[in-house]
Amino acid sequence: MCTTNDKPFLTYEQQLKKLKSKGLTIDNDDDAIELLKRHSYFALISGYKNPFKAKQGIYKPHTSLADIYSLYTFDDTLRTIILRNILKVEKHIKSLISYSFCETYGEDQQFYLDKTKYNYSPEHQADISDLIGRLSKIADNPKDYSYIQHQLNRHGNIPLWVMMKALPIGTVSKLYSFLPQSIQAKVSMEFEHITESELVRMLDLLARVRNVCAHNERLFNYRYKKGAINDTYIHKHLNIPKLNVQYSKGKQDLFAIIIVLKYLLSPQEFSCFVDDLDDALDTLLISTRRLERTQMYKYMGFPTNWLEIKDAPYCNIIE
Repeated sequence: MCTTNDKPFLTYEQQLKKLKSKGLTIDNDDDAIELLKRHSYFALISGYKNPFKAKQGIYKPHTSLADIYSLYTFDDTLRTIILRNILKVEKHIKSLISYSFCETYGEDQQFYLDKTKYNYSPEHQADISDLIGRLSKIADNPKDYSYIQHQLNRHGNIPLWVMMKALPIGTVSKLYSFLPQSIQAKVSMEFEHITESELVRMLDLLARVRNVCAHNERLFNYRYKKGAINDTYIHKHLNIPKLNVQYSKGKQDLFAIIIVLKYLLSPQEFSCFVDDLDDALDTLLISTRRLERTQMYKYMGFPTNWLEIKDAPYCNIIE
């Protein structure tokens, strides 16, 4: 069955003609084509045009390709900053989980490959079996991980703290969510005011955002589709308004990620993180006059007083 393709292939010249027909200013065709070659129409234009579009589908007056590229560059910087800080949390969590697990069960790999060492409830059985399958695959054939192969050759055993290095945060997040409550609590206690269930949700969010960063997907208007993080004192401290019974910001958006990192980074790390974000936003607003700070805050889910999060107390609340 043949269908009409409403997104046909266009040459670079045709792509420029299309952009100009919609009111986008292009100062230099050669430079514009070079941008499209490096980043592609889909990634650059389709991904970042919306903040510059008027309701009737044309670009707002005086919008240029350089303006769109500024937002594209900002998002790239945003991914770099957030990924860097998620990796700090990832290392910390891996260390805490492997320590707490081995303190409870021992260092032999047979224990983390044993389904009875997890919360093997009916709703988790398939997922735990899948998790153990992933771990077993690495343990049985660690050729892609020289440090695991070395450990196996020398000691005939791969402790969890060695295995952890090979696991993506998504797998680590699942592993934590399936651990017995007693081990979960040992880990969550290292983060004041966070319960085991809250940490499960936070790690799931960070795992999803890490994938966004790793795959260069759009981040500035991110939405967490699986659910929402719990209410925290941060929401109350910043006087974030509610829609019905839920806070309107900091639940499923980019600001929710900022709140999570507030609780999982050290105070010094978090302060530097916020400064880096603010500097990146300042750079964006200097590079393009077509975007306003309040407009970006709306896309990102940031309250206008978001910088107060640096000095906000860490008390956690559940309403």
